[in-house]
Amino acid sequence: MAAENLYIVKRTFLDTNNPGQKEINVALPATFTDLKAAKNEAKNVLTWEGYETEFFSVYDVNDGTKEWKHGDGVIVYAEGPSGERFKVEIDTIPNALGLKAEGAERVQTPLYHVLQTVIEYDMDRSGAQRSNFVQGSFTSVEEAREQALKALLDADMSKEDFVEYDEYSDGTEGPFGQDVVVHAVKEGGQNVLVSVISER
Repeated sequence: MAAENLYIVKRTFLDTNNPGQKEINVALPATFTDLKAAKNEAKNVLTWEGYETEFFSVYDVNDGTKEWKHGDGVIVYAEGPSGERFKVEIDTIPNALGLKAEGAERVQTPLYHVLQTVIEYDMDRSGAQRSNFVQGSFTSVEEAREQALKALLDADMSKEDFVEYDEYSDGTEGPFGQDVVVHAVKEGGQNVLVSVISER
């Protein structure tokens, strides 16, 4: 029987010296059907990316034994010597595909995730105030891109309701990097990027 939810490990990097960077630096290295297994993986992501804990000026791990101030779902929060910010967290989504895990509760099927990023230019003109979350996971890049093109639209919201709405659906790379499929701007300046990210 397939698990009810998927737990996706997400690593986000923000260069505070260049907060307005257009490209998203997010990695989604692994997906699990067990929350505990996902948390264990999250604690090791930065090490497996080649960083040593001594590199960071701040390195906090949410082990449940102390008050946590870095946000729900965040397992590791770190700051580099120049103020770079790293977060490793868990995104939870329904297991709509009925995916099953193999060893260590990890999903071995290659996945393509639809990621929505909100940049709060209306709150911080530098672009440093941003958040992101996984909207869905798919086994083919074509299906993921198709879903990404519809991610911001429904019966009550059309392309015309945005100040700006751009699609990069023909395989060409737009100004926000090769993974971004949709860029939209809401009234007030809030920017939304919808990307397709493969596990890597």
